[in-house]
Amino acid sequence: MKLVVDFILVIGILLTIMAIVGILRHQQKKLPQKILIVFWILILNVFIYFYAFLHELKTLEFITFYLELGVRLLISPLIYLYVKSIFQEQPNLIKKNLKHFVVFVVFFLFYIIPVSLYRDSDYIHIIHEYVPNWGFVQDIFAIIYFILSLRLFYRVSGLMKKSYSNLIEKDFLWIEKFLISLLIVLVIDFITVVIEMYFGYNISWDSYITLFFLIIAMVYLGYYGVSQSTMLIPSFLVQKQTDATTVNDKQSYFKEEERHALKTKFRRFMDEEKIYLSPELNLKTIADTMDISERKLSAFFSEVLNRSFYDTINSFRVEEAKRLLKSDAIKSHSILGIGLSCGFSSKSSFYRIFKKTTNMSPLAYRESYIKESHRT
Repeated sequence: MKLVVDFILVIGILLTIMAIVGILRHQQKKLPQKILIVFWILILNVFIYFYAFLHELKTLEFITFYLELGVRLLISPLIYLYVKSIFQEQPNLIKKNLKHFVVFVVFFLFYIIPVSLYRDSDYIHIIHEYVPNWGFVQDIFAIIYFILSLRLFYRVSGLMKKSYSNLIEKDFLWIEKFLISLLIVLVIDFITVVIEMYFGYNISWDSYITLFFLIIAMVYLGYYGVSQSTMLIPSFLVQKQTDATTVNDKQSYFKEEERHALKTKFRRFMDEEKIYLSPELNLKTIADTMDISERKLSAFFSEVLNRSFYDTINSFRVEEAKRLLKSDAIKSHSILGIGLSCGFSSKSSFYRIFKKTTNMSPLAYRESYIKESHRT
């Protein structure tokens, strides 16, 4: 059994190091990436602690003990802050949210430090009388925070979808999987703790069971995370930040002949292949189609077209909808059907974006066209 646990711990250490290195190699390390680096370092500390405990490496076990014992009180508000940092660009975001780490600081000062130095003191025995299982308390605390993180994620992502044209679920898929996967690991740990406390089963390998499921979650997330070229942040948000940087940059990203070539190439894909008709169109899809990097394509939108990706794509969709509303297509399609055929993902996005562009609803536009036709 020890060999199996040893193998699990080594795999966990290697996977965590790979995650840290992967984020460090990314060129743009904004606040969300920095928070993830801290998160994975804390997870690495957990694996190293249990490896040291298994092999009786007392010095290493003592060093890693301080962050391992209260890790759930630390990573759960950290993940909550991660979700906030993705959607809210605030200069003092960390300072404004330090209150979420108060519980860990109190636990660290009044329990972790004393138990590491005076394990058999009366003070520690009294604490254990009132709180017999700190794992149970930490799991409850962490689960609540992860639920709050998921709630914040769904609420804010819902608002973001109203501000952009077609923010499909896969734009947020990695973050959602990340939160749910870790929540499942916490629930598994909570179940093992409850079994020990209330059903009389002594599970001596309970911590390793949790670590095993954590590794499964890491492999699962790593599989989907590989395709996230923007390193765990939705591409449309990174594009939004990159646009501002590029616009303020005095040095042009493109030479004049390259500007013209890309403009021609982009226009051809739009006019001839009409790739904007796909409701799942995103920056990566167009970048792959045009055989350029996402970063270069993002710079192309901001510097050459002077418009964001979604504003540009929506302009083509609106023009296509206007053309169909003035054609005989209205006889065989409803107005909503026309909007969906033009690449809009829902009635609300179609009506909202069409009205924003033309100052009238699709129905009003159709009626206005009919009146003009009768006059001529």
